[in-house]
Amino acid sequence: MNSARPRDREHSGLTLIEMMMALAVLAVLSAMALPAMGTRLERQRLAMAAETLVADLAEARHEAARRGQPFSLQALAVAEGQAWCWSVTVATASPLSNCACASERSCGHRTVSAQDHPGVKLVQGRRVQLAADGSAVPGTAAVFESPTGERLRVDLLALGRGRICNLSGTPSRYPGC
Repeated sequence: MNSARPRDREHSGLTLIEMMMALAVLAVLSAMALPAMGTRLERQRLAMAAETLVADLAEARHEAARRGQPFSLQALAVAEGQAWCWSVTVATASPLSNCACASERSCGHRTVSAQDHPGVKLVQGRRVQLAADGSAVPGTAAVFESPTGERLRVDLLALGRGRICNLSGTPSRYPGC
């Protein structure tokens, strides 16, 4: 009789070569997915900036109607779109520059800056006014751009609601402008 026992297949594991091959395949697949993930992240940051502005417009509209006094929102681009901010304030007789988003004054209701949305540029921004009843003069509030050149525009409608549309023509969850 042969006293040598056959190798027990139930307790065998992966060899070092098998493990290295699996890791190599995983590394190649990860390297292929990274550029797509980066583009998706940039799109998400762009959408988040536009959606945050629309939410701030909705909040300003609500506050204007609740308080019975007009509100303003001004988006400012500083240093060619790299540094930017917007500020929601109570509209008073004084110019909005006294309550610019760079300053922490008591007249400011809410302030958002470029640091809150890294990689997103404010290409165009303007002051919009919400009347005491929440209505507004329609127009473009802001245009945002991602590092890949995709652009979203935030419009203010006559009833004081915000709308996002896609300027770049790339497939997006937002309709074209």
